[in-house]
Amino acid sequence: MILVPKCAGPSVSRKWNVYWPLELEEAVTQSMWKVATPGALVLARIAELTGIYDVMLIEEEFEDLDLAVEYDIVAVYTITPNVKRAYELAGHYKSKGAHIVLGGVHVSVCHAEACEHADTLIIGEAESVWNDFLLDFNMNMARDVYIQPVGVFDINRSPIPAFHLLPQKASNIIPVQTARGCPHGCKFCNLRSIYGSSYRAKSSLNIENEVKAAKETCQNAVIYFTDDNLFCNPAHAETVMRIAGKYGMGWYANTDISFGHDREYIKKARECGCRQVLIGLESINPNNLTGIDENDFKSRNFNKYKKYIENIQFHGIGVIGSFILGLDEDDICIFDRTAEFIMDTKLYGANITVNTPYPGTESFEQLRLENRILTYDWNQYTIFNPVILPKKMTVDELNEGYVRVLKKVHSSENILGRINYFKDKIKDRNKTYVK
Repeated sequence: MILVPKCAGPSVSRKWNVYWPLELEEAVTQSMWKVATPGALVLARIAELTGIYDVMLIEEEFEDLDLAVEYDIVAVYTITPNVKRAYELAGHYKSKGAHIVLGGVHVSVCHAEACEHADTLIIGEAESVWNDFLLDFNMNMARDVYIQPVGVFDINRSPIPAFHLLPQKASNIIPVQTARGCPHGCKFCNLRSIYGSSYRAKSSLNIENEVKAAKETCQNAVIYFTDDNLFCNPAHAETVMRIAGKYGMGWYANTDISFGHDREYIKKARECGCRQVLIGLESINPNNLTGIDENDFKSRNFNKYKKYIENIQFHGIGVIGSFILGLDEDDICIFDRTAEFIMDTKLYGANITVNTPYPGTESFEQLRLENRILTYDWNQYTIFNPVILPKKMTVDELNEGYVRVLKKVHSSENILGRINYFKDKIKDRNKTYVK
């Protein structure tokens, strides 16, 4: 079995933040893109291709886990907020005789911790070493650790994911990854700890085969291109847009704010199916953006945020802005200022988190050295629950202001206002360009 555990959350009654009222938890949950884990789908397909194993894929966010069923191998995909649940389940299945394999981002950066809970660790991108493990296990030769060096795997060797194993509840948004890597190197991001700093794209043939397979899985599904930054490489983005347009599927993507620069390019993306983009704006306080990425990309583009958001939404593509509260230059004024920015720009959606240092990031090491990390209980690391001591406010002030922002942003009045604004922009987009 390939298993993606759910995130247990910081308390029995709260999945995201122990301070939030229940109705706020529900509102934030409803606003999220809920997508199956693409890496687990790839590993399932590799296991099928060996011709040796019957494969079951269970993702707890979409379906219940039957603890009574026994398996020869239980391979568990970990991220920081689900890893304690992963260790708990590993112990359960090990007691029933299963060989436990742990992999994923958290295990790759915290393998000394993880080895206590596993028979085998897979460190790094798993495609090639997962196949090695499966063949070794079949010959009773499985090793304790398999390591894929960072950033060198040819992702064109990665097979089409096992979309046919998608649970029914996950089939409306299908994840497709066409490239790995991002040029910005943000200090809070853990992608480089497993992907490295290079940019690696799949061939147009492989991308088309994957998009075609996704469409055959569910005709009316939306594709979520899970690339770290789809539009950072224009030539590759043109390839993806051409293929997406050919198959007539709506799609979402992650990008940086530079996507808003070229109005004709945005229009082209809309015409070939792009409907929403997630953009890491991070902060409306420019002092937070200095040094937040290795080339100061976000700091240099801060003054263009509003214009570029307007450009994108004018052409009928909704912008989901991602923000981090509690960065080092934030004081208690940040909450109302962030809410005002979201409402002024009429963002289609907002993903508002708190400063959370994941293991494997520059931020984690810096905050650890400053003795500002309040807990190493990974269940608390939801990105919505404070786990560090902010510099210019207390944790209580952070929580109180955070709730205030979320209530404003998720109020029925503001949601309706943004939707109506967006509808008007779609009606007007063929009349004129944003000046």
